[in-house]
Amino acid sequence: MRSRLNLALVGAAGALALVLTVVRQSPEGVVSFELNTQEVRAAPGEAQLVRHDLSALKIFNMTLLRIKDRYVDPARVEPKKMLYAALDGVQFNIPEVLVEPDPGRNKVRVTVNDKPETFDTADVDSPWRLAGKLKKVFRFIETNMNAGTDLAKVEYAAVNGMLSTLDPHSVLMDPEQARDMDVSTSGKFGGLGIVIRMIERKLTVVKPMKDTPASRKGIKAGDHIVRINNEPTENLTSNEAVDRMRGDPKTGVTLYIERKGVEGLMRFDLLRDVIRVSQVESKLLDKGVGYVKVKQFSKGIASDVGDAMRELSSKGASSWILDLRGNPGGLLEEAVQLSDLFVDNGTIVTTVSGRDREPRRAEHGFGDTTSSLAVLVSGNSASASEIVAGALKNLDRAAIIGTRTFGKGSVQELYDNEDRSKLKLTIAQYLTPGDRSIQNLGIVPDIQLQRMYIPEKNDSPQDFVRMLAPTRTYGEKDLDAHLVSTYAKDVDKPAFEVGYLVDKKKPASGAVAEVKPPDDDDAVDDDEIVEDFEMRFAKQLVSSVSVASRPKLVAAANKIVASVRAEEEKKLIAALQVIGVDWTNAPVASGAKPNLEVSVTSSPAGRVKAGETVTLTTSVKNTGTEAAYRVLSRIQGDDPVFEDTELPIGKIAPGETKTYSAKLQVPKDALDRVERLGVEIREAHNAPARITPAELKVEAAPRPVFAYAWQLIDDGNGDGLVQRGEKYRLQVQIKNTGVGPTQEATVLLRNATGDGVVLDKSRAELKDVLAPGQIKEIEFPLATDATLKGDELVVELMAYDSALDVQASDKLRFKLQPVVAAQPRTGDITVKAPATIRAGASEETSAVGSAAKGASFPVVGTFGAWTKVKLNAAGTKVGFVPTTAITAGGAGHGQFTQMWNSTPPMIALSNKGLETTAETYKLQGTVSAEQHVEDVYIFVSNQAAKIESRKVFYRSNRNGKDGKQLEFTAELPLWPGSNMVTVVGRSSSEVRSVKTMFVYRESPRTARAP
Repeated sequence: MRSRLNLALVGAAGALALVLTVVRQSPEGVVSFELNTQEVRAAPGEAQLVRHDLSALKIFNMTLLRIKDRYVDPARVEPKKMLYAALDGVQFNIPEVLVEPDPGRNKVRVTVNDKPETFDTADVDSPWRLAGKLKKVFRFIETNMNAGTDLAKVEYAAVNGMLSTLDPHSVLMDPEQARDMDVSTSGKFGGLGIVIRMIERKLTVVKPMKDTPASRKGIKAGDHIVRINNEPTENLTSNEAVDRMRGDPKTGVTLYIERKGVEGLMRFDLLRDVIRVSQVESKLLDKGVGYVKVKQFSKGIASDVGDAMRELSSKGASSWILDLRGNPGGLLEEAVQLSDLFVDNGTIVTTVSGRDREPRRAEHGFGDTTSSLAVLVSGNSASASEIVAGALKNLDRAAIIGTRTFGKGSVQELYDNEDRSKLKLTIAQYLTPGDRSIQNLGIVPDIQLQRMYIPEKNDSPQDFVRMLAPTRTYGEKDLDAHLVSTYAKDVDKPAFEVGYLVDKKKPASGAVAEVKPPDDDDAVDDDEIVEDFEMRFAKQLVSSVSVASRPKLVAAANKIVASVRAEEEKKLIAALQVIGVDWTNAPVASGAKPNLEVSVTSSPAGRVKAGETVTLTTSVKNTGTEAAYRVLSRIQGDDPVFEDTELPIGKIAPGETKTYSAKLQVPKDALDRVERLGVEIREAHNAPARITPAELKVEAAPRPVFAYAWQLIDDGNGDGLVQRGEKYRLQVQIKNTGVGPTQEATVLLRNATGDGVVLDKSRAELKDVLAPGQIKEIEFPLATDATLKGDELVVELMAYDSALDVQASDKLRFKLQPVVAAQPRTGDITVKAPATIRAGASEETSAVGSAAKGASFPVVGTFGAWTKVKLNAAGTKVGFVPTTAITAGGAGHGQFTQMWNSTPPMIALSNKGLETTAETYKLQGTVSAEQHVEDVYIFVSNQAAKIESRKVFYRSNRNGKDGKQLEFTAELPLWPGSNMVTVVGRSSSEVRSVKTMFVYRESPRTARAP
């Protein structure tokens, strides 16, 4: 078993476990649902190029086999439950599929394009019968679904749905995700050796790594990378830019760089090389303290830490800080070897799978086993990080400082599939020394540190107060289907708890100031090591006593903690005094207690619009006979904008009323909702309080909707067709067909072809507001060259409003075609029969409009069977009409009907309110479009009830009476609290509109009388 576990993963939890989406919590590998991306399909009616054999279930069956052979807990394998979850994964990714399981009757109803079929599930009692039943269901789905689906991704979705019933870390990664995982765990890749960051929309070199192609060629920190090969970087994300610069070693890439003080662009031709990224940073602090930060447990990390320790020791390091904050995990073997640097005996970790146990014992202590050691951890420290922290804590080697860790106590193994996808399967759990599991519990620090934020003033949304830990924490225990270990015992408590004030940093130039406190576990992503409070505290501890004993280190912390607490207490009292809060410490309690009457109000009262600033005020009256001390109120609610807003009151004399107000910024993209604002109240002597909550309605801003038309103008030979070695202009018209104006709109053009296409412009900011009905015209110059491979030019067009979270996108494909020779011609022509006007001299080019009988246009020339005409007086817009459809002569007035390539449907909802006491909610609406309505479907989510994007309704318009309009009525299930209702209306898979709102359902206990 050991040789297998050496390759096992115990983490990489960052993307998997530590990220929440507002729409659906998706483990890595799931075909994620995002309302601004495409589903796993081409447009309805389009054929796909390569057909995946879905009914063979090759990946699904291989996954079942591996589950049978290797899964950690066979008792969790429930075939019927896995079938329902697999189908749920499918319906989530294919709009026209609706799945309604009925476990009580052993039935599942599957509806595809409004055609239902019920399948009996009583016989699904083994993995193989599960596969057989799924094959039958897939045949029905495939027969009735829209054409063009990427069937491989459908199978991936089914596999991940099935795996979701086992645990949150068993996932199937598609080939792209599998490649990223390989890079992450290997710690090396083919690239240039540049650390980059997007700063104020400029791709900026943070630093070139030593002895890499970038450093050898003279690329410097602060350089702006303007182009990668021929692609502008202004509309790339950092990840996309990294993707462009990575590649096979010894392959070339050209960077065009803008450097301060240098006129013009600098060109750098580089050859990629194997880049090994060390995830270790180190520095010698004062007092002889060696600081080592480990970002991730990729291959070779333990060796890198050993090298760093030897270098720091040579400079005088005599005690150590090991920083694992924010480290999501990685390779088990690296965690074992790193722990072995600090201990020379004892069991570091034991992996357990069924009856198999494999203890991994310390060997020689290859680093330093005798000096003082502190380990810094956070809530985002997971898996391999927890193995190291748990070993050093439970072997009494180090003091643990920080916050409780994530709590992932399982081990995963990677399996490669023939299609380059990769299965990550949980095969074991691990135990820290003493056979203690941290599953769902995490590592409890010996010294728990709590960050506090007090503003210097209180007159803006940036002036937030935070003295308490967040109400909602996020760890392994919060993940669906998390494993439960019999070895996990929640008995540890911190020896000390210390709160401290954080110096609030001013935002960098161009950055937006924070309006909510950052998470306690937010790590500073900076290559320069800057001492923060946690580091200073750990440094003070390890430098105060030279001992390799956790109990003695914790004992030595007593004096330090007392001193730090006193200092931080003074700072807190002084900081609160600045904003008018008397935080006088409470005297010893007498017999009598204060009584508090608490209310919360808002201004504007009861209703606020998206983008506005709302002021929340807590008013507290002391009706008792004794003074109240250190009164602190905290808002309770579902909306993260309001939840955990702290309003400190301080000391209140008997009969006195005090208030505190906080300004909150409602996001511009806020959704319609009703928010119940409760209040949590704290007082030094736990005084009783009577609380009057408030209700606040948030009104969403009216949204724009982007329709667009595009045409590729040929500035080369003029035939309107794509050939190599020509220049073009992509003319784009953006029309706002929505009900609200744009606020921060941008249009992007991305090269989706690869080499051979050069974009001279790729971004256009719509600086002026685009009101409903208005049109904006934009041109993007581009060119092709001889390196263009394949038979088409592909670009991606995207229009979005970053303030309102609205976007529309499409991939534009232009087939390469032979040159059509031009024949000069002048004069005017008249259309003798209704004709389609095309972008080029071919039926395969896009339609740009239509001309009615009698329409007349000036002629530019003839191209084979086509006549090129001017569509406006200036001749900036042209088109091609069949020569057979025209006659010579006419007035040349150029009237035609514009063809819009994309006109997203309008969604109109009729709802009587956003709150109810009922278990269901009747939603009526209409989806309408100028050209075609394909379908409508609805999801409901409820975070408190752990309902994640449950698909509850689908209606097809395939056989509808009106192809341009679809009316619907849906009875939506609701759960207590805020329910996010998302309605999606489609014209095609590429063109859709989304409308989202929240419906609040009161629980029976709190429902008010009518």
